[in-house]
Amino acid sequence: MLVDHHPDPLSQVLAIAGARCHLTGKLAASGRWALRFPARGRLKIIAVRSGRCTFVSGGQSGELRPGEAIAVSGTTPFVLRTDAEVLPVDAGTMTVPDHRIGTADEFSGVGGEVTVEPGGEALLMQAMPPLLHVSAANPQAPALGWLLRELDMEMGRDRPGHSFARDQLAQLLLVQILRAYLTQPNALPAGRMRVLADPRLAPAAQALHDDPARTWRLDELARIAAMSRTGFAARFRAVAGVPPLTYLTEWRMRIAAYELTHHDATVGELSSRMGYTSESAFIAAFKRTFGTTPLQYRRGAAHQLLQSPPPRPVPQ
Repeated sequence: MLVDHHPDPLSQVLAIAGARCHLTGKLAASGRWALRFPARGRLKIIAVRSGRCTFVSGGQSGELRPGEAIAVSGTTPFVLRTDAEVLPVDAGTMTVPDHRIGTADEFSGVGGEVTVEPGGEALLMQAMPPLLHVSAANPQAPALGWLLRELDMEMGRDRPGHSFARDQLAQLLLVQILRAYLTQPNALPAGRMRVLADPRLAPAAQALHDDPARTWRLDELARIAAMSRTGFAARFRAVAGVPPLTYLTEWRMRIAAYELTHHDATVGELSSRMGYTSESAFIAAFKRTFGTTPLQYRRGAAHQLLQSPPPRPVPQ
């Protein structure tokens, strides 16, 4: 497996997706203003340090207050504004990382984008709803507020280690946003993240993540979830979008894909580690999942990494 101990499923998903949160800039504004952010195909985070504004995205809207945040999946554009009558300015035309509108600091916020490695979209980005508002009422709001205060200190002062500290705080910002998702399972589309958030199914999901190579039976998983076999199977399929054993196969293949692109494990070694009794069965399962053989996937992923653009620079 990836490590000797068993991390929680969310940590495993983040590691295998290669998810990294990069700070993309600060915004200080006053007066009447509106900014339009294009759909970039990446999870975008906007967190408010002071002041208020309104967010609008895909028919959803609401107010953002200090200590709150939104996470937008990147499939649709969104607007931040203080006045609906102001024509939005395209944020993409603002070339510097530290944006300023007006002369005062009535509003202050920080933005970040989440990048994933090839194949990580299906694990993380596609598992998200178009928009989530982390309000002050969310259980994760106090931790989010603390992170924003720490980010404010690290971004505003040239202290030793500030660049490293800022990167780590940005990663924690992503974790807090995802934890907020997991406290609102009904806001999640059917898929892996929703299973992890479901209180009835989470113990069974944890078992699958802890020991994916095991030949799990449906009745075993149902007992772990303290449910009947029929009830467990029906609820799992409704929440995950796939049956439990299909979920297990897909997770095995995600682990295998990660190992193929990050380590030198052979196909035979991966076949055994993923619980397959024959290499041909493993290859067939991998090809059903990714449409290519393990070795072809390894070569293609290496080429894609070489072609990927570097992350946008972090504001200093």
